Amino acid sequence: GAMIAPPLVVWITGLCGWRGAFMITGAAGFLWVLAFQVFRRFHPQMRGSDRGQQTAAAGAVSWRVLLRHRQAWVAFVCRFLADPVWYFYVFWIPEFLTGERGLSLTAIGAVAWIPFLVSDVSNFATGFIAQRMERSGWSVNKTRKCLMLVGAAFSPVGVLAVYAESVFWTMAFICLAIFIWMIWSVTVQTLPGDYFPPHAVASVYGFGGMGSTMGSVVSIWLVGRTLDATHSYAPVFAGLALLMPVAFVVGMALMGRVERVDLGACSKALP
Repeated sequence: GAMIAPPLVVWITGLCGWRGAFMITGAAGFLWVLAFQVFRRFHPQMRGSDRGQQTAAAGAVSWRVLLRHRQAWVAFVCRFLADPVWYFYVFWIPEFLTGERGLSLTAIGAVAWIPFLVSDVSNFATGFIAQRMERSGWSVNKTRKCLMLVGAAFSPVGVLAVYAESVFWTMAFICLAIFIWMIWSVTVQTLPGDYFPPHAVASVYGFGGMGSTMGSVVSIWLVGRTLDATHSYAPVFAGLALLMPVAFVVGMALMGRVERVDLGACSKALP
C-alpha cells in the first residue's frame, strides 16, 4: 500500500486537487474496513482466530506483571529510539526532495514509491537470513543480536543522502538507509514472541507500538524545530544517524539472553 500510494495520490491530486486526494483516500480507508469485516465473517480461519483470541484473553497476563520484566521494556525502548528514523523517511522525505532537490509533485510521485519497495525486499530478506542463520546452528539469541548490530552499525549511511549531488544518489542512500533500518525493525519486532508466551505477546507488542508512536511524536516535533532553527537537513540526518546505535546500546543493556521469560519468576524482573 505504501508503495502504491505516492504515484496514486499524485495522480488523484492532479485530477481532483489536494482536498479531493484527502477525501478519496479517507473514503478508501472506510471501504477497506468494510471489506475486511465481510471477509472475516466468511473465512473459516478468521472465525477460528476469533475463538482463539477469546481463549487467550481468558489467560491474559496483567500489565503489572509484564512491566516488571525488563524484556518488555526492550520492545518499548528500542522502538521509541529507532522508529523515528522510519517516520522521518515516511513523512519528511517528500518535503526534503521538494526543498533540497527541487522535485515537483509529479517527480516525487515517480520516485517516492521506491524506498517502500526496498523496505518490502528487506522484510523478506531479513526473515530469510534469520531463518538460514538458525538452521545453520546459530542460537536465537545470537541471531537476533547479530542482526540488530548490523542494523545499528550501518544506519549512519543515511546521512550521505543530504550531501548527495544528484537525485539518483539521494534516493540510493535513502533506500540503503531504509533497507538497513528494516533489518533492525524486523528483528526487534520478533523479540516479544521470543521472550514471552503466546498469551502475552500481543500486549508486549502493543507496548512496543506505543513506544514507537511516542518516539514519532517527539521526533517529528524536533525535526520541525531543528529545520526552523538551522534551515538545514544536515543536523537532522546527523541526529537520525545516532538513534539506532544508541538504541542498540540501551537494548543490549536490557535484553539479557534472548529466551523465553518465566512470568512467575522474579529473578529476571526489574525490582
